[in-house]
Amino acid sequence: MRRVREPVAWALLALAAIIVLVSACQLFSLAGAKIPIVSGPLPVSAFSLRASAVAPQFIEAIVIVPPALAVILVAFTGGLTENARQVVQTAAVVQAVTFVLGVVSLAGAAASHTRPGSWFLLEAPGVALGLTALVFTTAVLWSQELRSLAPRLPDLGDDDDGFADDPARGEHE
Repeated sequence: MRRVREPVAWALLALAAIIVLVSACQLFSLAGAKIPIVSGPLPVSAFSLRASAVAPQFIEAIVIVPPALAVILVAFTGGLTENARQVVQTAAVVQAVTFVLGVVSLAGAAASHTRPGSWFLLEAPGVALGLTALVFTTAVLWSQELRSLAPRLPDLGDDDDGFADDPARGEHE
């Protein structure tokens, strides 16, 4: 099980990233990704209609759970893996993009007036779950154990070339 944790974590992140990418393409009508929209009696922008249709895709469990599970796999099940920091950083990026696109799509959906007023209250737990997962991942990323895995840069802060210690040389010229 220890050897497959990291590849499984990367696969979970890839799954979530693909879903977010496809949903983002649908939201912004990119790369020919179309979503069928039906305009109602009120004039509404095409973006608002697409956002109304796509908004739930950013706050579903299939997008929120895999990155959090990837973090748990590499950080908590049997110790840290070799590339745990990179996995957790990637999970944080996927979760942050998902959260931002979820909020943008919900705001766009609010402008469409195609959903009942209480619909947004029903979507709030999904947004809260996504934010909670992002906070969890960020906390793991800033933990002492993962910070110790961060690449270290050489200390270049002291440019002393030894002249100040030599009393015969005096001041730097």
